[in-house]
Amino acid sequence: MNEELILSVLNVPVLLGWLAMVLAPRARVTRWLLESDVVPLGIGVLYLALVAPHLPGLLREFDTLAHIDVALHRPGMLLAGWIHYLAFDFLVGRVVLADAQRRGISHLLVVPCLLMTFMLGPVGYLAYAGVRLVSRRFRSAVAPLPVPGT
Repeated sequence: MNEELILSVLNVPVLLGWLAMVLAPRARVTRWLLESDVVPLGIGVLYLALVAPHLPGLLREFDTLAHIDVALHRPGMLLAGWIHYLAFDFLVGRVVLADAQRRGISHLLVVPCLLMTFMLGPVGYLAYAGVRLVSRRFRSAVAPLPVPGT
């Protein structure tokens, strides 16, 4: 399959997921979409299909920027890199949305953070940390680890 076609097809569920988080954060379909892991798992399968032919040699090529540049210029690897961003930015957006709802932060304050996470990844998470700080809801970690032994 053509890489441009893969990207075009993949953009549909990803954009629908982001739109659901922004426009209908508490809707049943949004909750199903986010709790089912269908988007990140689907992306993961596609990512594995693109990366698998280059393993295990690929794992040795992430030690210098020059090697990373070479690795990303292998067939399918630029698309795989973009897919990697799509999956993790989506997961971060999901965590931000869930955390904001748990903390009772107004969705209007969260929307810009979600949009920045979609477009600029870590900048959106940084913006969300700012929202938590300004709204005085910074107390605990976004995704606290369970207490050992529980």
